[in-house]
Amino acid sequence: MNVMLLAAGEGTRLRPYTNQLPKPAIPFLTLPLAAHSLGFLQDLPLNKLVVNTYHLPNKIHTLFNNLSHGAKELIFSDEKGEILGSGGGLSKARSHFQGGGDFLMMNADEVILPKDSEVLSKAIQQHKSSGALATILVMKHPEVGTQFGGVWADDSLTVKGFGKSVVAGSTHGWHFIGVQILSDRVFKYLPETGVSNILYDGLVAGIADGQKVQVFPFECTWFETGNPKDFLEASKHSLEILMGPNSPEKSALQKTFQKFANSKLRTQNFSNALMHFSAEAIIDTSSKYSGIVCVGSGSSIAEGCNLENVIVGDGVHVTAGTAAANTMLL
Repeated sequence: MNVMLLAAGEGTRLRPYTNQLPKPAIPFLTLPLAAHSLGFLQDLPLNKLVVNTYHLPNKIHTLFNNLSHGAKELIFSDEKGEILGSGGGLSKARSHFQGGGDFLMMNADEVILPKDSEVLSKAIQQHKSSGALATILVMKHPEVGTQFGGVWADDSLTVKGFGKSVVAGSTHGWHFIGVQILSDRVFKYLPETGVSNILYDGLVAGIADGQKVQVFPFECTWFETGNPKDFLEASKHSLEILMGPNSPEKSALQKTFQKFANSKLRTQNFSNALMHFSAEAIIDTSSKYSGIVCVGSGSSIAEGCNLENVIVGDGVHVTAGTAAANTMLL
């Protein structure tokens, strides 16, 4: 299957870290966020992998060229002058998808741990058998309609509209996790140029034209990683999963590590901290650690440090006596 990964965003809520790295390259459990998106797709045979860029495009190129994405062809769609949005970005890349049938589109910075390892193949099967214009992967979330806009559908799982307000004819609001399967008919409903949104422009126009758009609900652990506080909370929750009993979520994380980690990774309790680190990292055991501490490949922590809830990127040398809390050292 052909896949579009959306990697153009500026990650404004994660600044200042995203001034240095694009969000898909920010390390989550020592792997770039993009590796976790690809981890969700790893059992799917990939033909074309199209990645759009805008913010720090050269770093996005380097990131994906160095990832074991498994696609037969890696293509970059570079947006210049203005960021085009999910619809505009897809429309700019339409030549790679038109005439190729159904394809998948996903955010390049998602961490999704499904309870069913076959959920993606089941969603694709449902999409193909229904002939839908789009099949949107969704989950239950208590903050749909308040913190998050919802995908509003009826009892037959047919989408009626999108937004924070309940849409007429719908019976339930679902949370969109950033993954959808699209028919290449969708390009009929997207402007050929300029900024647009795949949901509010493309799919809304398709629904108005009588096209079927449906949701595919499934159970998963999904993390909000858009701001530093939620990013650290997601890291903590994931490390607790790794340290806990066997579960589908733990298996999903381990599979992603096996495919994308360049060195062996370890997760262990150390003094007052839950630590996750590359076996290649050099960590001074006399330093003080608390909360969670993640340390990337080729990094080192010198003596006399005091780190609490700190993410250390690849190749970072934390100098002696450093005190840091609730931050990333990239």
